[in-house]
Amino acid sequence: MNIDLREGLVEVPGGLPTFASAGLEERARAIGTIASDSYEYLADLLGFRPQAQVLVVSEDDWPKVSEVPLYGLPNASNGTLVVAGTEAPFWSSFVEMAGPDAGAELATVYGATDGAIQLGPFMDLIAVHEVAHLFHEGSQHFPRLWLQELFANVGLHAWVAERVPDQLTTLLTLPRLGATASPDSFECRTRDDFERKYITMGGPNYVWYQFRLQVEAAALYDRAGSAVVRRLFEAFRLDDAALAGRLDAEVDPGLAAFSLGF
Repeated sequence: MNIDLREGLVEVPGGLPTFASAGLEERARAIGTIASDSYEYLADLLGFRPQAQVLVVSEDDWPKVSEVPLYGLPNASNGTLVVAGTEAPFWSSFVEMAGPDAGAELATVYGATDGAIQLGPFMDLIAVHEVAHLFHEGSQHFPRLWLQELFANVGLHAWVAERVPDQLTTLLTLPRLGATASPDSFECRTRDDFERKYITMGGPNYVWYQFRLQVEAAALYDRAGSAVVRRLFEAFRLDDAALAGRLDAEVDPGLAAFSLGF
């Protein structure tokens, strides 16, 4: 975890080390509370506690701390969760994705007093998705990127369902509506596209995939409950001994020996 990323930011008290751009301390407290509680929830489910810090930053500070260039796309890497502290311009594409007939429902769930659609409350919940990534990073390598993302989404859904169930409508409405957008609207449309262009695809295209995964995460939780978070995490987990055993049986005994000493 790179603590140098905190330079120039303001520390905000909370369960996890949380730092904010000047003027965003209140937003950082709210997001830090979500991140901290979901961290403890997932730690209890998975049985360990990785390093973690939360950075809630302005658009100006974003390039200094985030490996993802697009402002407003939450991300986590090497123990650091980075979240936008203000409404990001590209979030408006989510409303377009939901389609013209969704306006009334979006206004009911995400409407502000001035009539504008504000997606901050939805995006704050996505911090939990990124917290989940901190748990598998370095300890679990899923065989497909979509499984990695589904793990983070089901962790998010389970936390909301069990800790803040009154927020389920906030979490699910936008993904449900956005997931119905026509695949023809996007350059990347297939599972293979997602694997090949995971890093390079445009933000709205990536979010369309995430909406579909969030809808599936909700269905998976409804079928299997929170225990499925750990089952999915463990399903592809190989410690060094298990990996060596598989290499010995399926590839080459010499490579198995090498893997243990490498």
